[in-house]
Amino acid sequence: MKPRPTQKQKTQRAFRAYLDLMDTADWLKSELRAPLEAFDLTMAGFRLLEMLYSEGAVTVPDAAKRRWCSRQNLDFIIAGLAERGLVRQMIVRVPPAAIKESRLPKVRRGVDREGPKVSVVGLSKAGKKFIGSVLPRHAKMVKALMRVLDGREQESISRVCRKLREGDVMKFVSELTHEDVDED
Repeated sequence: MKPRPTQKQKTQRAFRAYLDLMDTADWLKSELRAPLEAFDLTMAGFRLLEMLYSEGAVTVPDAAKRRWCSRQNLDFIIAGLAERGLVRQMIVRVPPAAIKESRLPKVRRGVDREGPKVSVVGLSKAGKKFIGSVLPRHAKMVKALMRVLDGREQESISRVCRKLREGDVMKFVSELTHEDVDED
């Protein structure tokens, strides 16, 4: 029977997996950077266009959160794409939150309320046409790189990556409090 790994061995195993994952992600990005540059796109710009193409217009704060970048970084990406006529950004007013009239201060009851203003980004007509032609070509490149894995392995990678992103905060906190000592 194989002995149970020590905390130190578990940390080393996790770190090796992390480095392998990061190295592979960097390799994939470098392989796919040149084809995107042929369309004058960065990976971040492509990912935003792909999200807007598949899901439609979104609020800028929501897009930043989903693309794991700061609002300022996303504003820079949007500005470049808007300059090329690929995206449109507008300020819209969203409906006010549904609140029972009795919960409002007396002076605000019976008065029309306005919702907050929010910035929304979406594809322009030219953007839809552009990403509609770029996406299939890029997908073929990705497929060619991923062909070393069978379908089950590709699905497993996707599942593992989603699981990593979802994480478990309590396990994370617990691991941080463990000391990596050898158990002799």
